[in-house]
Amino acid sequence: MAKNRKKVVLLIVEGESDETLLIDRLRELFRDHEIRFEPQRGDILYDAKKQMKPIKEVIGDTVKEILIKRKFKSSDILAVIHIMDTDGCLIPKENVVIDNQQETLTYYKNTNISVQSETQMNNILNRNEIRGRNIRTMNSIDTIVSNKYAYQMFYFSRNLEHVIFNEPNPCSGTKVDNIEEFLEELDSPLEAYLSQYMPHMETGSYREQYIASWTFISEGIKSLQRSTNVPLMFKFIELKSSEL
Repeated sequence: MAKNRKKVVLLIVEGESDETLLIDRLRELFRDHEIRFEPQRGDILYDAKKQMKPIKEVIGDTVKEILIKRKFKSSDILAVIHIMDTDGCLIPKENVVIDNQQETLTYYKNTNISVQSETQMNNILNRNEIRGRNIRTMNSIDTIVSNKYAYQMFYFSRNLEHVIFNEPNPCSGTKVDNIEEFLEELDSPLEAYLSQYMPHMETGSYREQYIASWTFISEGIKSLQRSTNVPLMFKFIELKSSEL
């Protein structure tokens, strides 16, 4: 491996939408690094097949598998970034309600998650409990894999399409096309556009803002509402770059 190989910023995301939205801007801003997206095509924070393991170990194993697959050395990695959708999973239990007249199994609203049946309500409550616990674990740590790699987790709430298009229940078949069209028409830097949906907070250090953003989204029903702390991701990469 070449001595002057670029440092790798490894981004663990749920699907292709995140990569489509972010990759070009990240590559433009951080030309000295290799920006590597690794879509999981599922919810790593709530994977029934892996729930026997602690979530930090689950994500750590994922990072190790990626490094082996991509033939990266430990010394190649600048940081591991994890971007997730909140899916309203941090709301109180009483804000999951049953409407047996609705056509869809689960429907996300500004104040509640509406489901068709008691069975689905129990499924969502169980999901929320597990995801909420895992989120609290992962947003409170700064390193992963035996403290080898810098790590931070960022969110879109309820999901990426909610933040970008104000679509709380997006159609999966058109997600990537819609984002590509959005980027073609965007007349400001992406991080500036996203910043309008950052939680309001007093100025402070990156670390203070990161903690405040997670405190905000964890309160009440805010994980159902339109918000993101992804603009802080750009600051995080800048900070890690400055340490080289």
